[in-house]
Amino acid sequence: MKARKSYYNDESQETKEIFWPSFTDMMAMMVLVMVFIAILAYVQSIYNAYDQAQIKRELGQVAEVKKHISDLIQKQLEENVGKDKIIRGPNNTISVEGNILFDTGSAEISAKGKQVLDPLADALASIIEEKDMSQYLYIILIEGHTDSVPYDNWSLSTQRAVAVVDYLGKANPKLAKKEYAQYLAATGYSEFKPIAEGNSAEALQKNRRISFQIILDDDKWQSKLKEIVEQ
Repeated sequence: MKARKSYYNDESQETKEIFWPSFTDMMAMMVLVMVFIAILAYVQSIYNAYDQAQIKRELGQVAEVKKHISDLIQKQLEENVGKDKIIRGPNNTISVEGNILFDTGSAEISAKGKQVLDPLADALASIIEEKDMSQYLYIILIEGHTDSVPYDNWSLSTQRAVAVVDYLGKANPKLAKKEYAQYLAATGYSEFKPIAEGNSAEALQKNRRISFQIILDDDKWQSKLKEIVEQ
């Protein structure tokens, strides 16, 4: 009779133990992950807020430069012709009535006009020399405007603007040099940008004017903003 086989567990064989994380451990891990994500979000918000503050400061500085240059031009002109003869228009444009600088129908600067432009030339040279301002400056645009009285107003307005730029370079020779002259330009608008409506003597007088328009260099200040954003 065959002996019945007996199978016994080999007690010497190592038992394999499988460890599963408890529900509590899993919850603790999830909490840590969420806390870590929250910290990252908070740090990022700090950087974003810092970047936004820098951008606001940069934009504020750019706007202040334009206003400051216009203020200096306005102040200098008012000292020579009086506040009632100076008009501040959109975009901080400063205008002086044309009959102060020119005789009727003429593009030749009058003796009185030269007395007004002499100190202004020095002021413009100082503005260009001030790096905090000129670093953003593209052009100080001298604009010629006429009234609507029939005449060759395109030519007259342009010739007057050019005459002002030419005289500024004579009044202060620095402004005739390339490093200064590159910031000056002239253009004529004829009768088509009036600041006073109607054909009254007062309206016509206001529309005959020379304006100073400050144009900033978009590439320069926008590249600074780009640097801030990409930091």
